[in-house]
Amino acid sequence: MSRILLAVFLGLAVLPVGASVAALTGLGVMRGLGGLHVVLAATLVTLLPIAGLWSLFGRKPGGLVVAMLVWPILLLTGLPGYFPGEVPGAIGTGFSVFASPGGRDFSRSAALLGERVGEPMGHTLQGATPAPEAERAVPDCVPSAVPTTGDQAALPYEGSGHSMAIPVQFGDVELPMLFDTGASVTTLNRASLARIGIRVPSDAPEITLRTANGERTAKLVLVPRLWVGGLLVEGVTVGICEECADDRTMGLLGLNVSSQFLVTVDTLRKEVVFQARDALGDRLIDVSPWLRVQARATIYPDTRVEVEVTGENVAPRTITEAVVGLSCGDDRFLARLTNVPPEGSATTTVNLPRGTDCSAYKVTLDSARW
Repeated sequence: MSRILLAVFLGLAVLPVGASVAALTGLGVMRGLGGLHVVLAATLVTLLPIAGLWSLFGRKPGGLVVAMLVWPILLLTGLPGYFPGEVPGAIGTGFSVFASPGGRDFSRSAALLGERVGEPMGHTLQGATPAPEAERAVPDCVPSAVPTTGDQAALPYEGSGHSMAIPVQFGDVELPMLFDTGASVTTLNRASLARIGIRVPSDAPEITLRTANGERTAKLVLVPRLWVGGLLVEGVTVGICEECADDRTMGLLGLNVSSQFLVTVDTLRKEVVFQARDALGDRLIDVSPWLRVQARATIYPDTRVEVEVTGENVAPRTITEAVVGLSCGDDRFLARLTNVPPEGSATTTVNLPRGTDCSAYKVTLDSARW
């Protein structure tokens, strides 16, 4: 009987140990760190003190149970004092990292579970710290979108001027976001990305963002889809920006989303109305960080000029079309790449007029879409 009880207690003790490793891993990831070294450091910080306490108890089985309970509980209790309001989101992020091999849906479910596990630690002494960003519900002042027609949606907003908070749907998760016509790229903080099941790879592309605190480099991820009202936008590039979130919104809704619609701000009704466009819009902002374009010009003795253009797609979805600009001196030409496969490449060849001076040339990505 004692062995059965010991096994039960050991099983229960694994839970705070796992939560501690997840919390420390998540705190590292939320600060832009990543890779196995973060998981290893979190594991060592959790397990080494447990091993030390076990030694003090004479390495008895019961002492192991006590050590596995005492140190993680002390750790999880103390973390909110150093990282106020972040622990539930950190545990969710850590769970998401560990669950990522099981796929996006499994990772998202694990993140939500982790946040619930961390709920008791959502506040510091006397519960004075606000709830972490990943746990914040949509404020009452930011009501859900009201669809008006099949190709139009009205989103009530809170605030005024350049500070309009609107609800945006990511699968079954609704997040309040700041509608910002000055932001090119949509942004979210790490806790929100973990909540919707998006993992940030260590080799993610980067972009320079202009924030209230100046310019900063931010990693990019590709969100499969989001909805404004009932209107779908697929393949949205999102920058990771902690400074772009606050106690009211989780990030910025940028031009890479809003430019897909005809947008009207009704200040009397306090609504932002999104009207779907008839034609497919340019997705250059979303595609450009994921498409690496290069060109090679060959000048033949008979003055023929041939340019081979190659596009390497590092995104997990197909780029259906990309228009590449070729500038040779004062002359400008276009090359079109089609159906560039996920994590693959495509090549096209352009024959320029005889005698074109292409001894020096410049390559630009003019337009693109998924």
